[in-house]
Amino acid sequence: MDSKPRVAVLIAVFNGEKFLKQQLDSVLAQTYKNFKIYISDDNSSDSTPKILSTYKKEYPDVIFSTKNPVCLGFVKHFEHMLKNSCEEYIFFCDQDDIWQKNKIAISMDAMMKLESLHRGKPCLVHSDLCMIDGNESVLYYSYFRYRKYRLKERKDLGHILGPCGIMGNTMLINGKLKEIVLPFPDKLDSHDYWIGVNNELFGVRKTLQQPLVQYRIHDTNTSNSRMSLLPKKFKWNRDIRLPNMETNRKYYLKELYEKVDLPKDRRILRAYLAYLEFAKNRIAISVDLLRYSLLKRDLSFRIKFFFKLLLTNRYR
Repeated sequence: MDSKPRVAVLIAVFNGEKFLKQQLDSVLAQTYKNFKIYISDDNSSDSTPKILSTYKKEYPDVIFSTKNPVCLGFVKHFEHMLKNSCEEYIFFCDQDDIWQKNKIAISMDAMMKLESLHRGKPCLVHSDLCMIDGNESVLYYSYFRYRKYRLKERKDLGHILGPCGIMGNTMLINGKLKEIVLPFPDKLDSHDYWIGVNNELFGVRKTLQQPLVQYRIHDTNTSNSRMSLLPKKFKWNRDIRLPNMETNRKYYLKELYEKVDLPKDRRILRAYLAYLEFAKNRIAISVDLLRYSLLKRDLSFRIKFFFKLLLTNRYR
């Protein structure tokens, strides 16, 4: 009997026939063997149910699949799966990526070390990704470098609140973190952002610089499509959208603020909410964004951002 902890791999699928087999094969090929794969189909209309049925018959002790009677959407879908998971360690998995064969082993080793240093704490492990296209050609070898994410090893709340950089398809969480992130708040538009912020406030994080996932970028991605990630020419007009201003973060971060006790964390949250709501003048917002590292640590990005902030008339 395997003495290593059993882990759950949660895969939320919807019309994933094109790449699903390759993703399942990459999970099944893991060097770490004590895992169960839980797949929930969000009422697919393509051949996804047939693919899942075939794999379930071939791996009846490893793969467990269900189908939702109605489409929940990816956030509620993952919440439903997380609520029903019983393992202490949980991976989130997309339907169209490819896992490196040692992803679970490396992530679990990092988790065990993290828990040994911070007993009883919520813990999260995540990694870099290699970006590929629909034909598996490499677009960028490091998602972190491409997106200019430079997370500190120690607590880095400002970076997680603003740029973030914690991708759900690389994420491993423990049971303690699961307890504090459920239930998901109303209007939540990104489950990985919610989990990452909660962990940065109340738990501990390990960022692995090694790409453990081949992240497939194509036109039907739920989060990042190829077009949304391609470099864009900066347009000098007065209808400029500032980063994350159009998201629902302002709504659920207000609720989360009431649960935070540490004065510094509350100050950082207030500063970010002031930006999202445009509740201060532009100079005060700029100072706070820099003071609390709420922007990417990249000079060119910051210069462009502050020009946008000065030019935009969408908010005040």
